[in-house]
Amino acid sequence: MKHQGAIQIVFVKWGTKYGPEYVNGLVTNIRAGTKAALDFICFTDDATDISPDVDIRPFPDFGVPVTTMTSRGGSLLKMSMFLKGQLKTGVPTLYIDLDSSVIGDVVRLVDCLEQRRGMYMLQRHAIPHWRFRGLVKAVAPDRYYLANTAVMAFYVEDWHQIAERFMVDFPRYLEDPAAMDPATRRLYDEGNERIISQATRDASRVFPNDVAIKFTQEYMSPILAIAALKDRLPHVRARRERQVIVSYQGESLKPAELVHAEQGDLILYKYYKTRWAYPELSRYWRAVLGAPGS
Repeated sequence: MKHQGAIQIVFVKWGTKYGPEYVNGLVTNIRAGTKAALDFICFTDDATDISPDVDIRPFPDFGVPVTTMTSRGGSLLKMSMFLKGQLKTGVPTLYIDLDSSVIGDVVRLVDCLEQRRGMYMLQRHAIPHWRFRGLVKAVAPDRYYLANTAVMAFYVEDWHQIAERFMVDFPRYLEDPAAMDPATRRLYDEGNERIISQATRDASRVFPNDVAIKFTQEYMSPILAIAALKDRLPHVRARRERQVIVSYQGESLKPAELVHAEQGDLILYKYYKTRWAYPELSRYWRAVLGAPGS
């Protein structure tokens, strides 16, 4: 199946960590990879030098400073896209973190969503219990799959309740977290990934690993020799050729660092490691960031 209609693509940008080149680079690379009709929306507190192709939206009023929304377990400003009236309904929506590389056709993400409607996110934990949620719900009713929200696909009208619940619970959390039940308090202690994962527990899905994937999962391993082996395996190389989005996390994997990576450099993130052998990713980020060698 190949999606034929329009797609809205959402970014969230705040503060000074990421400049307009990240938004503009995503727009350029997404457009280059697809023939689909696209609407780009960016929630931001600074629209300076962002492409005129992007519909700029100020952050909705959550009743607290933006810094309060960004200092607790990842960006709670992602709640902006779930508020009623912020995005078009009835249109497949993609959310993409600014430090993601788009190297294929984003229609493939929407195709996942249209095959089975729900909330698609990135794999975070290896055990795929979203695939047998009925059994998990029967055995452990409070358990849900904690996914990664760096890339998401959804219909916004399905998930307005995420923002509605947030607008009730977050002020209570700021006022007196100890007064909240422990399960709800934990959501706000750990941030947007746990909030969204819990809210979508009955309809969460994970993108196939030949569609959207984390760099740590695809290119790294706790054992350096295994990372090197993966680089050589024909089926892994073929899968990487099909991937649409690669997402990065951790300061050592930020694009501003990766542009300087040379062949054979040891790359570390927590207990993951690899030796850099990915010139195509270096070229991607040098082009986006205007670094020497692009």
